[in-house]
Amino acid sequence: MTPIQSRARDVTVAGAVLGLLLSVTALAQDAHYTTRQFGNRAWLLGGSFVGNPNDISAVYYNPGALALLGAPELELTGSVWEYVRVSVKDGQGTGQDLTDSNVDVLPSLIAGSLRFGFLGKSRMAYSLLTRQGFSYSLQSRGTRLGTDLAGVQGLDLLSTDVRLDQTVSEFWTGLSWAYPVTEHLGLGLTPFVATRRQELRFQTLAQGSGAAGQQLLATLGRDLEFDHVRVLLKVGASYQHGPWAVGLAVTTPSLALWGRGSVGYERAVQSQGVDSNAPAPVFNFQEDLPAHFRNSWSAAFGVSRSFGESTAVYASLEGYARVSSLSLVDAEPIVPRGTTETINGGYDFALKPLLNGALGVEQALGERVRVYLSGHTDFSALDSTPGTNALLGGWDLYHVASGIHFLLGRSRFTLGGNLAWGSKQTDRLAETFQQLGLSAPMRTLDVRYFQATLLIGASFSFKDTQATSGKGSVDEAPKADSP
Repeated sequence: MTPIQSRARDVTVAGAVLGLLLSVTALAQDAHYTTRQFGNRAWLLGGSFVGNPNDISAVYYNPGALALLGAPELELTGSVWEYVRVSVKDGQGTGQDLTDSNVDVLPSLIAGSLRFGFLGKSRMAYSLLTRQGFSYSLQSRGTRLGTDLAGVQGLDLLSTDVRLDQTVSEFWTGLSWAYPVTEHLGLGLTPFVATRRQELRFQTLAQGSGAAGQQLLATLGRDLEFDHVRVLLKVGASYQHGPWAVGLAVTTPSLALWGRGSVGYERAVQSQGVDSNAPAPVFNFQEDLPAHFRNSWSAAFGVSRSFGESTAVYASLEGYARVSSLSLVDAEPIVPRGTTETINGGYDFALKPLLNGALGVEQALGERVRVYLSGHTDFSALDSTPGTNALLGGWDLYHVASGIHFLLGRSRFTLGGNLAWGSKQTDRLAETFQQLGLSAPMRTLDVRYFQATLLIGASFSFKDTQATSGKGSVDEAPKADSP
């Protein structure tokens, strides 16, 4: 790279830094597994009830426990309001923090039991859950005054216009089957079809001028878009006897069924009064490319214990295997005309192995009201990649949730909330700039993340003529481990 190429690219730093830092909000959840839960009590217990979910959310957390439910159910995780705030210390220069916040309404889980006479003792259920879902459109404009801005001699005025559009939606559709091997042991499985759509568009425009007539105009744009369909399987076993429950659930790696995508890369630099040896312009668009995405093995182990009819404690651990680096789309290398420069216009994706834990307490207040308190970890799985990484969320998160769950007739309603926070000294942003052909103003940045979630949900139980006795029967008085 020639000196003027470095300078010209540096001119876009002010805009690129701002845009990429703002993109942290949109991309953060892609590198975390347990930011969201699926089911009403699941939110309040932080997903800690792998041993005995004891409601229809077993279709996700442990299909084996579905076999031991005493009554068929329909569950709607009604409304989930999520507020996210990201703060980057000195993100806009020394003493100027960069902050961004967003409020979104998220669907989470719809699940219900299926009843067919031929099933015998078996149980079946369906589920539709939003594994990931967020959409952002961010724009920022600014003007800076100074001396030799962005390292360009004589440049004393610099204006930037940055826009980032990011959308990720991933839905899992499942059909569960479970069988009670004994009165206390249930086995089950849930095949899921996962459909994912992801779009990322980044555009920055920087214009600079100097007192001696220097003029510079630089633009940089990148975009990624792909659709992908894959299948995966959850297999679970739950043993429940007396006050104790123990469970194991395994998620298999996904198998790709179909995927197509496109990428684009644009770059142009025009200058006057400075060295004219600007980098070559690039206008490259590649469409109808094979697209890839996958998840890894994971295994969850959970245990719970009831103390009398009022208190239950839940704990679980879940480990995730590595997802080796892969290209989200098969983009061809970009070589600007008349140069030997090679640009990778694609995006890479990789996740490292990790272990998350959860602990929750359920306390009955009378026969129809329960309160919950839980905490769980949500460590980042972000791993390094050889090319531009599609993920930036490199900080570990910690969650605390609480709320109430109460009965009206045979229906149950949930009201609660979840707080999550984390921070980290990270050089991921600087690495990303380098992969974009830019230079960062500082090597490391302190990023702080905060998330608040409000949950309102409902589930509906129906009389089960197959279950006239035993734990979980709807005819019983509610217990702490059988809401």
